[in-house]
Amino acid sequence: MINRSVWIMAVIVFVMSMLAACSSSENNGVNKSSNNNETATTEEDWDEMEADVVIYGQMLPSVWDERFGSTLKDHFPNYKFEFISAYDEGDQVGMDIAEMVAAGVKPDIYTGRVGSLQQRFMTAGLHTPMNEWMEKHGVDLDRFESQYFDSVSSEDGDIYMLPITNDGYVMYYNEALFDRFGLEHPTDGMSWDETIELANDFTRNQDGKQYVGLWYSPKHIMRVAQKSLNFVDPDTREPLLDSDDWHEWISKLFYEPMRNPGLQERAREEYFGHDDFRSDDVVGMYVYTTGWIRNHQSELPSDWNIVSVPTFDHDGVGVQPYAEYFGLASTSSSPDAAMRVLKYLTDEEFQTEFSRNGFMTPLKSQTVRDELYANIEGLDDKNIQSIFYNDLAPQRNITTFDEIVLEGPLHEEILTSLVRGLAEVNEAMQKAMDISRQAIEQEVLRLEAGE
Repeated sequence: MINRSVWIMAVIVFVMSMLAACSSSENNGVNKSSNNNETATTEEDWDEMEADVVIYGQMLPSVWDERFGSTLKDHFPNYKFEFISAYDEGDQVGMDIAEMVAAGVKPDIYTGRVGSLQQRFMTAGLHTPMNEWMEKHGVDLDRFESQYFDSVSSEDGDIYMLPITNDGYVMYYNEALFDRFGLEHPTDGMSWDETIELANDFTRNQDGKQYVGLWYSPKHIMRVAQKSLNFVDPDTREPLLDSDDWHEWISKLFYEPMRNPGLQERAREEYFGHDDFRSDDVVGMYVYTTGWIRNHQSELPSDWNIVSVPTFDHDGVGVQPYAEYFGLASTSSSPDAAMRVLKYLTDEEFQTEFSRNGFMTPLKSQTVRDELYANIEGLDDKNIQSIFYNDLAPQRNITTFDEIVLEGPLHEEILTSLVRGLAEVNEAMQKAMDISRQAIEQEVLRLEAGE
């Protein structure tokens, strides 16, 4: 394994040499036009100019290369791309944002999941309004579903990042198990009440196994909860878990379906996880992202299918976006080139091929949507259209402290106690409030100390 400090220094030297080699690109950031763009006035000029483009990303280097790197190099042969990952992979050592800023590396583009803007990039000062640059390069926001911008725009309408792809959510189900138990298969448009009734019929102890009608990835489904539930007040830093909406949502998903004594006993012995559905054939219905479908031969049981995520009262409102975003960095020395990259990634040409390879588009285009998974074999009999069955819910208000609440008391203690039959909803949520306050206070002290 390469020494971490040596690797980071090598990355810094390489990136700095890229920037120095293109002296005509020098400026003080995105608020000034770079010299090599003075004669670029058309799309062809901007695409054909030479530029160095540094991308900092919350993704593995291999993922970058597979999904974006090679395509961008082919489409922009005059651009030199350097990707800096936040994560370690093999002999490549990642750089967190603090390391990158301290080293003086100035990216042109930054990328991350929904929530990364507030939880990482704003803290580092990488964000900058993109409106002027989007207008200059013809990026039309009306082509996107509007919910994608709830979490990456200001009240004044400043846009900081653009969605490139979304992990949609569906309810997977095991057809063979439903057939074995003589039960009707789930269908698109079901309510949570109907789903829970079906799950209760499915849940049983048979053949030496405890079968479970319904489960989810708790952390994922909390992040995209249909009622757009906020975790923390952005102004007061007060946790917001003790509300009627939170109580109703927790009751519906983690209390009502989990009253079976055998199910609770199984949860106390061994808590539920992905493999209970994917390989162990004990879970009937499982709500999770569409990411499994790209590799369904290895990720899913042989007799799987999907329907839309159940809704509250048949209101047609699905989950919130869980998107991958790209933004123009405030430190960019080649903002026109960076914006050309972002425009290409959101255009129908790239989005169509991306959709064919199994990545859900944030665009409204039915043409692009119809191509979803076209390059993935073995899906002819699958209910792929269910992915777009529901409308997207509005995005919740995302704060720096959300993951502390979600990953800590809610996921590790509160939900598990409800599922195991060890607590009631009211007392569990009050306890979640108390623990969350303490966790947030500790995080504030840590941040104030500069740790």
